[in-house]
Amino acid sequence: MSANLAGALPQGEANGLAAIARQLVETPEKIHVAIVLLDCSKITTKIDADDIVPTARIRRIEVVNDPADGHRMRVLLRREYERRTGKTVLPFSLEEDLKAVFGEDPAEN
Repeated sequence: MSANLAGALPQGEANGLAAIARQLVETPEKIHVAIVLLDCSKITTKIDADDIVPTARIRRIEVVNDPADGHRMRVLLRREYERRTGKTVLPFSLEEDLKAVFGEDPAEN
């Protein structure tokens, strides 16, 4: 089963991306970490493909800026990846993304 993401962001205070809008423009290559609350805004049934596709809607998004939270976020991301996939080793690309955001993992040194 697949899922889609609605193209709109929440309005007003629920859209924490506004806080980093300038950073997104000035350093578009930088990876940011955000906490997202989402739900399902619609469900599409593709009869020919016998597929049901939910479309997720972002209800609230907040960017994590505090470096002290980096280790906790790294642990949570790893834990949830392992739960979802059953794999204990992260793909190289995800490890590189984690290093780009959080730096080297002190637990690995």
